[in-house]
Amino acid sequence: MSDAERRTHLIDVAERVFLRRGFHAATMDDISRQAGMSKKTVYQVFSAKAALFEALLTDRCSVFTVLIEDDERPPKAVLTDVLRRAVVHTLTERQVAIVRLLIAEAPRSPGIVGALESLDTGGSKDALAKWLAAKTVEGSLTVSDPNETATTLFWTAAGDFLMQALLSDSHTPSMTTIEMRVDRVVSAFFREMGTKRRRPIDSAHKPDG
Repeated sequence: MSDAERRTHLIDVAERVFLRRGFHAATMDDISRQAGMSKKTVYQVFSAKAALFEALLTDRCSVFTVLIEDDERPPKAVLTDVLRRAVVHTLTERQVAIVRLLIAEAPRSPGIVGALESLDTGGSKDALAKWLAAKTVEGSLTVSDPNETATTLFWTAAGDFLMQALLSDSHTPSMTTIEMRVDRVVSAFFREMGTKRRRPIDSAHKPDG
């Protein structure tokens, strides 16, 4: 295997081991056996179990790594497309299983907490935030805090769907339901943005006294 192939193989194996045994109980011995590699080789690729888990999160769970195709479409169409794909990705069986693992294991596994913190500071949410910032610079949007706005948009669109999926394996919203939710979220965002843009004009023409 090349270094890249070895890394990908270990992440795939680690995912299966973590989901089956839990992060706390899983060991690098378990992962090396399942991967068909020596533990020494595994440690040459990942220095610790937490580092391997962080790589897994980066590879699987960055909700805003959905590719943003910024073409000739208006910003509203681009944002709608991005949020729809992000919500669908988050509700896949694999993603829901990993979120369950995080919820169950984080309280007793500092390694998970550290991996999540590294993932956040490493910019897992940067794609949507950077797009919002770029559109603000060019004047297409008016967003004061792109990072907070990106987070708010995603969780408003996906939050209760994800909660329902975590509580029930049988609950999967239809694509029509997801599209309707995203359309409402995006429409509300653009209404609010329009209000922000009008405020300076309104105040400038406000009669004296």
